[in-house]
Amino acid sequence: MTPLSLPELTIDPPVRRGIAASAQAWSSIEAAEECLLGGILPPFLRESAWEAFAHGAAALIRDRGYAIARGLDADDGRSLLLVSTIIGDGFETYAPGRIVKRFRMSPWTRSLSHTLAAGNFHTDGNVSPTPPAGTAMQCERDDPGGDGYAELRVASLAALLEQLALGGEDGRDALAFLRDEQVAMAHERSPAQWSGHAIERGRIRYHPESLRVAHARAGASPERLERVIATVHEAALAVSIPFRTRPGDVLLVSNRNALHYRGECSVRFTRFPTEFESRSLLVLHRAGPDD
Repeated sequence: MTPLSLPELTIDPPVRRGIAASAQAWSSIEAAEECLLGGILPPFLRESAWEAFAHGAAALIRDRGYAIARGLDADDGRSLLLVSTIIGDGFETYAPGRIVKRFRMSPWTRSLSHTLAAGNFHTDGNVSPTPPAGTAMQCERDDPGGDGYAELRVASLAALLEQLALGGEDGRDALAFLRDEQVAMAHERSPAQWSGHAIERGRIRYHPESLRVAHARAGASPERLERVIATVHEAALAVSIPFRTRPGDVLLVSNRNALHYRGECSVRFTRFPTEFESRSLLVLHRAGPDD
């Protein structure tokens, strides 16, 4: 059943002030990353106000698969780093010493993380032996097209499976695909490939494009795969609520028991074709024990 309300976090003034002061104490995002990777945590993260907030937020994410923190500062990702410590137990890096990536939407790319086209419900890091425990995303610049663009959704694994079970023959086939069958996922620009069960030990790894790449490499017919992808997409839509984030807002998503989705984006050209305004966001991944 679709939840009636979004899992939005209530940030009391002491917590909000503590996050802002801790973030401002770092001179730059690079300084913040260096400290956190070195295990140097701001004293605020050991205070009772933060611990109570983080405990409640973590429980909400376990229950719903995600949580939304509203009204934080868009500060190059420093507040994102702090709030993301709620999920997982360590930071994943994409380059030596670097945690936070910046993604800017563009009309001139097909890259899934930058394209204007709507994406798929998915999890991150699917070809990795151990995908991230969670994904944290902070809106840096809103979509210039307004409320009709950059829709976000998150579907919890439990709700998705319940919806698929009600979905007749196609739903049962999608459940069998996810739970019982050996599947493969791969990157288009890399020979790396993962194979296994999409759902295993109560966790899911799933990305339609990665499934399609591996499927094509194997020379398999796409008909059944496309039917499964469409069925999962419709079920995920049915159990998720559309929402948007504003500059500073942080979305925390479990990468193990939820799928996340981003809708179509737009641009506003200031000088065609090279200068334009578009949505940008900051993203990081949190590691976790392989329990």
